[in-house]
Amino acid sequence: MANEVDDLDFKIIQHLHEDGRVSLTELAAKVGSSRQTVTNRLKRLIDENIIIIRGGLNLKKFLFKMASVGLEVKSDSARKEVEIYLRNCPRVLSIFRTSEKANIHLMVWGEDDQIINSTIESFRDHQNVDIIYTHYLGTPIHGDPIINVAVNNNAESPCGMNCDNCFRYSDGWCVGCPASSSYRNLLLK
Repeated sequence: MANEVDDLDFKIIQHLHEDGRVSLTELAAKVGSSRQTVTNRLKRLIDENIIIIRGGLNLKKFLFKMASVGLEVKSDSARKEVEIYLRNCPRVLSIFRTSEKANIHLMVWGEDDQIINSTIESFRDHQNVDIIYTHYLGTPIHGDPIINVAVNNNAESPCGMNCDNCFRYSDGWCVGCPASSSYRNLLLK
């Protein structure tokens, strides 16, 4: 049955958690199975989204900041639109639906507090959205949140905005969308 794991799957997951770069040959030896069996199991685990293997920047290593934000979206149709918009934002790490007044809870990141503030303020630009709470969390002391910084040549960011037309960007409050050509990447020297 799909979405089930057995003892071998669990061993594979445990060893990948310890070292996500382990070779298939090494992994097979560690779990006591053939390379082909481990390859097939790993493919199934990935294809069924049981495990996630990806790379990205370690937010903690660069001392980037995080915040949690509660948004109230006034209607179901507006909530669905806002969720699609937020899913495309590279500064949004996770989105949760809640049954409280703040019916969407977000985890966002930024290079510093000012950039997080700019990101949060941009949520006010949407109709039918109120910010109910914001908690600035700073840099994690435990855990390694992964962020995706994939600059491309498009002036338009994935959410459809153009940073060059944004007053926060032109006033220097924001370094732009990490997924657009406007991004002023603070990591580059």
